[in-house]
Amino acid sequence: MAALVSRHRRSHGPASVVAGLLLLFLLCHARESKAQLHWDASAQVGAMKRFLVNRPANADDAGFGPTAQLTAHLALLPLVHVGAYLGADLSPLGGDAAARKLAFGGVRARGMLPWVRGTVRAWIFAGFGYSGVYAPSYETTFTITDAAGGSTRRPVYVQGAGGGFFEVPLGIGASYRFFKPWELCAELGARFGFGHTGTAYEHPGPGVRVADLPPQNAAPAGFDRFALGLTLGILLDL
Repeated sequence: MAALVSRHRRSHGPASVVAGLLLLFLLCHARESKAQLHWDASAQVGAMKRFLVNRPANADDAGFGPTAQLTAHLALLPLVHVGAYLGADLSPLGGDAAARKLAFGGVRARGMLPWVRGTVRAWIFAGFGYSGVYAPSYETTFTITDAAGGSTRRPVYVQGAGGGFFEVPLGIGASYRFFKPWELCAELGARFGFGHTGTAYEHPGPGVRVADLPPQNAAPAGFDRFALGLTLGILLDL
């Protein structure tokens, strides 16, 4: 009987060893996968120039304005990171017009350049998102044509107008690690806009109030087809 019991115990020995090794492998693999999870986030500020097309005759283009942006990415592959962006900027207009306020956000992908390594890194990025715009109200002076066909300069009140459009951001960026996991970063990016809607872009345009005259409309400032911006900031890389 003792011999039978001994053989019975030895028959379960290899299976127990295999099960133990398999459990150890799974635990190590789970720990390694967790250790390989890589993400980053950045906060950046800078300047942006928006270029308006189809502007009214003799109307000024938009000027340089401040911009700020937050980004975050998750590394799906060592050289491919995907994430999201969120930001805002001010777009000054000429004359008495108030600066337009734009807020934007969307998804984006970043491709790391493999030949730039060490404390300095570089990448290219592209994305897809939506930008909302609000043109605040302001007071100015317009040339008004009266019922008799004459014209005169009159003070007017231009009402606020809103709208939005889709955008495709793309550009290049770089960072310098000065104290792990903190890095200084910079991005030079362009934005291409399409699908504009709202009174800020569509005719008849923003409403205009003139004393003793029926309500009128001002021509839209133009379409945001292209923008160019440079931002600097801080990046957390974990």
